[in-house]
Amino acid sequence: MGILKSGLLGPFRNKVGGVIGRSHRGQNVMTSLHEKRNKRFSKEQLEAQEKFALLNSFLSEIDQLVNTGFKPLKRSQTPVNAAFSYNYPHAFTETSEKISLNYPQLVYSRGPIYTPEGTTAAVIETDIIATWLAQPQSSYCQYTDLATFLAYCPAKEKVVKFIGATGRHTLSYTMKMPRNFAGELVHCYMSFNSADGKRTGDSIYIGEVQC
Repeated sequence: MGILKSGLLGPFRNKVGGVIGRSHRGQNVMTSLHEKRNKRFSKEQLEAQEKFALLNSFLSEIDQLVNTGFKPLKRSQTPVNAAFSYNYPHAFTETSEKISLNYPQLVYSRGPIYTPEGTTAAVIETDIIATWLAQPQSSYCQYTDLATFLAYCPAKEKVVKFIGATGRHTLSYTMKMPRNFAGELVHCYMSFNSADGKRTGDSIYIGEVQC
């Protein structure tokens, strides 16, 4: 049963005739009733659904990074939606049998702070050490910029984040990995933000390693 709150022209909730009323983000929204679907989804529709699920799942796992890295760019969108729109065109690799995420192309942050140069990722025992080169200081490249790191293990579907872990001037950082990452492939990313947190930089892919 639907309830007309302020007469025929006012907001309402639940089903009234052929429409449904609800509140969404503080606004009263009216939508038509959903029709039952008897037709099967096409191959293209199924592929689009799979892509949506893959990318959305990955971004949801790192929403803490995305909320910082994409918030300044699109005020009309949520950060996760902005990141989804930016990444989607280059986010996948496809074969005749499988759709996968294109990990080297994924980005969790964008902004004017300079990206690191000469990055490497290497395994030492069970941990990953990231290194980068020194760069001349400028308005968007300060020794005090803070580095954030992301390690993602597809086999475990698990991420490990190190936010504001060290300064740009240190030129290296050791990421402690969970024990169950041993023997698995791990994709590594990093980015710099200003020390006051007001400005972000583009995240970059720094390599794939086997723990």
